[in-house]
Amino acid sequence: MIPLRLGVCRETTPGDLRVALVPGAVHEVQALGLDVLVETGAGEGVRLPDRAYRTAGAGVAPRDEILTRADVVVGLRPPALSAASRFRRGQVVVALVDPLSTPFQVRRWADDGVTVIGLDLVPEGLDVARAVDAAASLERLAGYKAALLAADLLDRPVPGGDGFGFPEAAARALVIGWGPAAWQAARTLRDCGAEVRVEDGRPGNGLPEAESLDIVVTAVRPRLPGRPPVLVTARALATMRPGSVVVDAAAGPDGGNVVGARPGTVSTTGPGPTVAGARPLAKCLPQAASAAFSRHVVALLGFIVSDGVLWIDPSDPVLAAVLVTHGGLVRQRDVWRSILDQTALAGLP
Repeated sequence: MIPLRLGVCRETTPGDLRVALVPGAVHEVQALGLDVLVETGAGEGVRLPDRAYRTAGAGVAPRDEILTRADVVVGLRPPALSAASRFRRGQVVVALVDPLSTPFQVRRWADDGVTVIGLDLVPEGLDVARAVDAAASLERLAGYKAALLAADLLDRPVPGGDGFGFPEAAARALVIGWGPAAWQAARTLRDCGAEVRVEDGRPGNGLPEAESLDIVVTAVRPRLPGRPPVLVTARALATMRPGSVVVDAAAGPDGGNVVGARPGTVSTTGPGPTVAGARPLAKCLPQAASAAFSRHVVALLGFIVSDGVLWIDPSDPVLAAVLVTHGGLVRQRDVWRSILDQTALAGLP
């Protein structure tokens, strides 16, 4: 029997240094009955040369060969294809998919008979699927990094207490958001010695007691494609004391939760607080993110491969949560509804 083959593609998103599988995970994949084939240079962004993969037992090949030979293709994002290329029928693609942002691409995958699995689709509270929830792990890393950035930019030590040079009281921090990024930011700030309060970021709540805060971290991303909600306005910033810090962990090219925040930038307007947009995780913690994503890939393979045979059961509660397309169908109801709505809007059949 010809063994299944896992193909690891190099990331093509500008600035993304991560890789979907690190050499240390190759043996675990092989133990499930799959050979591993890695695209040339896939790990260079995290200082993992091709020889590290060969030493681990993987093959190294160009992208065209990966896409031709692999039964399962993995990437942080779905691998980019040339205009004339498509995934083949029956091929499995595992990535962070964000299907609501690309409904027509999802429909094409379904029409082509490609099985697409999104490791960013696990709903909150589905503990049985935690092992494949790559998005949650990456969000936790983002929250951790945002908290450290805030502590670094603050004009005073975060902890208070005994000792010369430390203030009597701990820094007061507010984390706005829900989910892994916000929870990890709050935990990290507490570990640093801050007094932390968490708000869920519902519209209309504003920025309570802004004048008494030393640190604000926001981490509210839109539930649907679109711009993040603005939670910290210019008026709120004007009430914060000079030297305080606001870090927007949701900042993106189209804006974020904080007026004026842009990813990777730090600014101070007048005598007010320092405002920082957290850098994309792909650029600030690529090694840790790659290792975390690898663990989720291996866990997912454990659900779809048994004794070297590919078996996808859409009724399995874990797979039901993360299957985007399979068997020629779009498996996510909200994605299918979006496809129908946008198809009608565009006047397409």
